[in-house]
Amino acid sequence: MKKFEIKGTDDGKWLVSHNEPPKFTCLFENKGFSYQRTITGLTDPTGDPKEVQLLQKMEQWLKGYHKDKID
Repeated sequence: MKKFEIKGTDDGKWLVSHNEPPKFTCLFENKGFSYQRTITGLTDPTGDPKEVQLLQKMEQWLKGYHKDKID
């Protein structure tokens, strides 16, 4: 299983899942990852350095493999 997984939704949004502990999902609008996102499963995604690092890794993965969806 991949560490990160991305799926499109019917309403034009994207759901990105982190499949290793801590497991979490991030929902964002098409071409709006940096601006509109809802994170579920993390305790403090803006204050816990480990969780911030996971979100940064997710963003790097998206920029590397799914740039067309976020830019």
